[in-house]
Amino acid sequence: MTQQIDPVKLKAAAEHFEWVCQQYPDNDDVQGLYRGLQTMIEEARVGRVIEPVADRQDVPYGYSFADGKFQGYDNPSVDSAYYGFSREMRGGLSDAAKRTIAKLAAMDAEIKAGGLA
Repeated sequence: MTQQIDPVKLKAAAEHFEWVCQQYPDNDDVQGLYRGLQTMIEEARVGRVIEPVADRQDVPYGYSFADGKFQGYDNPSVDSAYYGFSREMRGGLSDAAKRTIAKLAAMDAEIKAGGLA
C-alpha cells in the first residue's frame, strides 16, 4: 500500500516535536534543529503537507540523529520526537512495519504468559 499522510497524526507529531524543542531553549544544537525544521513543522501543523516525502533523507537532519548528536536530550526525548515527526512526514508506518510490530508484540505477550522460554 502506498503511504499516505494522516493529517491528524502529522499535526500531532509536528506539535509534539515543536514542544520538545522548546523545552531546551538554551541549547544551541536543539534550537538550531528547531529553526532548521521550523518551516516544515509549520507546513505540517497547518495541514499543507498532503503528500508524504519520498525518502527519509527528505526530512533534514536525520544524519545528526544517526550520529547520536541528540541522545543526551532525553527528558523529553528529542530523538523520539524527531523520529515521530519524520515517520509521519513519510506517511506513517508501512504495512510491513506494522506487521513486524504486531508479531513482536505477540511474541512478547507469549513470553510474558510463560509460553516461550
